[in-house]
Amino acid sequence: MKTPFRLGAVFLAGLGLMASCQKHLTVSKSEYKQYGIDQQVGADSAIIRYYQPYKDKMQAEMNRVVGQTEVALTKPSNPETLMGNFFADAMLKEGLKKDPTIQFTLATKGGLRTTFPKGNITVSHVFELMPFENEMVVLKLSGPNVQQVIDFIAKKDGEPVAGIRMKIRDNKAYDVTIGGEPFDINKTYNLLTYDYLADGGDELECLRNPLERREINQKVREALFENISDLTRQGKKITAQLDGRIVSDQ
Repeated sequence: MKTPFRLGAVFLAGLGLMASCQKHLTVSKSEYKQYGIDQQVGADSAIIRYYQPYKDKMQAEMNRVVGQTEVALTKPSNPETLMGNFFADAMLKEGLKKDPTIQFTLATKGGLRTTFPKGNITVSHVFELMPFENEMVVLKLSGPNVQQVIDFIAKKDGEPVAGIRMKIRDNKAYDVTIGGEPFDINKTYNLLTYDYLADGGDELECLRNPLERREINQKVREALFENISDLTRQGKKITAQLDGRIVSDQ
């Protein structure tokens, strides 16, 4: 049985011209007809010829190899993952080029939309990892505000981070260091993240009211491309290690 795919409807209106000095038009009759579009409708070869060169060009660009991985960068449901560490480290490295005051970075597991296979990494892989137009931002946070971030990471049993290390037990963080120094609730800290999280996304309401917010005019995806391009130019492969930045006893 054919099931039409409804793309829209066409209204056919007959307009009767009413004789008057104002030449007033009024609808005298209206009809409604619905057209079904399914697989039996043939492709329009003229349209295909029009868009095919653009499609081919886009596919060629998306398939372009930008780097190589030593191992597959996965993201199992662990406190620390290879993909999470790569992502957070790349953000930190590229962010520091724009703002050397940055001390640590935060992303979320849910924000990393895919993994990297072992071997060639293409433009498409990077777009799949970060398909959103998220901009990187630097937040100056008070000590108590940073404590809220730490509590969030502990509650989630780890999130992708760089520049911060901690241990987690019973959903509580301890032995927390930032930039290699013990966390001090009386100090302020500069966090690099992206606008979606800074605006309170993924349950991070604690980031909505920082002491200061600075845009660095770089998308997360652009930072990833720059990081990978730098490695490729140096003849290096994309890599990541589980280095114990988050250890959970849970």
